[in-house]
Amino acid sequence: MGIAAWLVTSARDTLSRVLLVALITACIGVLGLHHSIVGNIEVFSGVLFGDTSILDYIRFLLLALIGNTIGGVVFVTVLKFGSLKYDIKKLKEDSLEEIEADR
Repeated sequence: MGIAAWLVTSARDTLSRVLLVALITACIGVLGLHHSIVGNIEVFSGVLFGDTSILDYIRFLLLALIGNTIGGVVFVTVLKFGSLKYDIKKLKEDSLEEIEADR
């Protein structure tokens, strides 16, 4: 969902923003990925209704924090690496075009 916020703010058109949000949220639902806020509400309601202990809730929060941190870092790194790789390739092409134009 964090990446959705970044992508939506970088999109120019309203339609592309709507499509990005729909695509990302659909991936979360279809792939069975659990969103941290929804999971937190589910486990906390278990604590309130006596189905889950406080220790289980704390364990859930720690695991969610570790998982979201590692997953977020890996996911953002992959996206940044891809964009950086594209930028480097584009810079090389532009510099080759400038060299050939100078000849």
